[in-house]
Amino acid sequence: MRTTTTALLATCVLLVACGKSDRNQPEARVTETTVVATPPATPPPVAVPAPPLAVSNNDRLIPADAALLAHVDIKRLVGSPLWAANRSLMDADPEVKKQIAALATCNIAFDGLRSLDIGVAADGMNFALVASGTGIGKPENLRCLRERSASKDWTLDDTGPGGRPRLLADNGEAVGHSVDDDTMTFASKNWDAAVLGLLAGTGTSVRDGMLKDVLAQADQSQPVWFAGNLPPQLAALATAAPGMHSMSGLKSIAGSLDLSTGLGLVLAFGMDNAERARTTLAEVQKQFATVKPVASVMGIPGSAVDKVSFATRDTAVTMTASLTMEEIRAMTALMRSAAPAPSGPIGAAPPPTEQGKSPAPAPAPAASPTPAPRPM
Repeated sequence: MRTTTTALLATCVLLVACGKSDRNQPEARVTETTVVATPPATPPPVAVPAPPLAVSNNDRLIPADAALLAHVDIKRLVGSPLWAANRSLMDADPEVKKQIAALATCNIAFDGLRSLDIGVAADGMNFALVASGTGIGKPENLRCLRERSASKDWTLDDTGPGGRPRLLADNGEAVGHSVDDDTMTFASKNWDAAVLGLLAGTGTSVRDGMLKDVLAQADQSQPVWFAGNLPPQLAALATAAPGMHSMSGLKSIAGSLDLSTGLGLVLAFGMDNAERARTTLAEVQKQFATVKPVASVMGIPGSAVDKVSFATRDTAVTMTASLTMEEIRAMTALMRSAAPAPSGPIGAAPPPTEQGKSPAPAPAPAASPTPAPRPM
């Protein structure tokens, strides 16, 4: 059975049948430091610390008007224990297997996908996406995909920057550009000019836009992270829901997923001021204390519940939670055991009927015998 979390993680990766790499900037590598022997009079060499984990700058091509930014490090996601435990879900999907095979035929291997960055406007209508992966933007690979695709929903030409391929989809409402052989961008038509400006080195990216302060709330060293401002209408709708009145003053949400040993979640709810954050923390802790005893009824291990914690950081209320792979397996097994058994063979179908004829009606139940009349 698929849990909500694993289904969401799988969806993130299956949406990225394309990818990207940093342009004009070499990929960060951790190098080994070799200590060379020196004469006794020379002070011993100081060990050079390994460089910190490089934070992706692929989002430099996401326009400043983005109200939500999300990043997925596909390499680390696919290498996680959680992905390994759920890889069979993707392998069992015929359509997904067909798409992956088509990409591989055109020299775009699934194992070569690297990262995905997505920016979305506050109205939810405009978007920009930057994907990276080996060969994803190579002209001959894109032409191969176009030649082999029966879909008429997208076209390919060579009118992009520097004569590189440009992709038009959804009747021109979405535009894709091959930045380099390993980089593709996709954007809604209204954001295409902004993306082209960023490609040319002009304009303002999301890092210096309306999300500049909110991005600092997300742990960008994790393989999956996101940050976004809540539009006033959405914030009002969210806080009006039952049990959510304590979140009034909510302005933004940021978070990250740690997939190193299972599933770790950190969320930061940005409030309008520090005092509101402290008040909200007290109310949230009180509400959590009331629902904590029923967690076991929902199949959540007590060890996982005990790891949930809340705190404040500046004007934000933070929540931390985590599940080990053992806890995830236990939850999955419990849900499977609680699922009702099927009433009949799965996938059973009625027998075929001859073409042009209606299926024969079901036989009528046998009539009860009529009692003999009594003699007069």
